[in-house]
Amino acid sequence: MTNYDNDKKVYHTEDTSRKSPMGWIIGGVALLALGAAVIYLTDVDLTQTAELPEVSVEGGQMPAIDVDVADVDLGSEEVTVSVPTIDITPPQEGEEADDLADNIDVDVDVDADLDVEMEPEQN
Repeated sequence: MTNYDNDKKVYHTEDTSRKSPMGWIIGGVALLALGAAVIYLTDVDLTQTAELPEVSVEGGQMPAIDVDVADVDLGSEEVTVSVPTIDITPPQEGEEADDLADNIDVDVDVDADLDVEMEPEQN
């Protein structure tokens, strides 16, 4: 006698991890058809126009507000500032224009009593 239960061969296995989107597609089409039927089969008619109620407003009072702000005192002070003078010697005949920068003298005499903090230059 032959035992057929042990001699079974599997020629095809079904992969159950992947699911077909066909159910979603059919469900979506059914919902669209249902929505179209509801819109197409519904008839809305205006049987009476609307009217707003009459409203009367009397009296009233705006709220009282007390606001305290900071006092700011502005002042002015007259300061004399020296404007620098610039002496430029135009180039002589036959002299290049690039050499013109060598002939510029700037004299600045600053003697103002101002509270200014300067940061030192960083090279």
